Amino acid sequence: MYKILKSVLPIVLIIAFLVFAGVLMNRSARLLEKAAFPLDYKEIVEEKSKEYDVPVSVIFAVIRTESTFDPNAESYAGARGLMQITEVAFDWINKLRKIEGASFDSMYDPETNIDYGTWFLAHLYEEFGDWETVYVAYNAGHNAARKWLSDPQNSADGISFDTIPNKTAAHYCEKVSTFRKGYIEAYGFD
Repeated sequence: MYKILKSVLPIVLIIAFLVFAGVLMNRSARLLEKAAFPLDYKEIVEEKSKEYDVPVSVIFAVIRTESTFDPNAESYAGARGLMQITEVAFDWINKLRKIEGASFDSMYDPETNIDYGTWFLAHLYEEFGDWETVYVAYNAGHNAARKWLSDPQNSADGISFDTIPNKTAAHYCEKVSTFRKGYIEAYGFD
């Protein structure tokens, strides 16, 4: 009995070690995955998701792509805040929503910025009906997206892109799509 126990014990210890190491690696991978997909401003994102019927995963993916969750981010084009709203888009959104007296400086406020950005995503989805097309329109503008979609070399159906003719917009669409998948996998979001 002692000989059997002596010969089996190392195998049992190795198996126990491998199981323990596997559990640690799985937990570490989950922690790293969640660190790559932050949930800053979660309450605001969830509220605006419900208000405008935009998936949480889309909002987080756009914020992650646009500003990496920096509410004070400003682009070379002057876009501001978490969802990088330009002054032209800000004015256009205010006109459509009949908002008067709003200041472009409010785009540094996370709640206001997420409200504008999510409303804009919902508006684009209503116009285009395809999230990847929405990402292209959000980045390049809805007029550019509409023009590109009308070219049969870019889109067979006029709704979604077979080819995005602009490298910057194509790269942006790929990033947002990748981050959205990451948020879905990490948290089970819609």
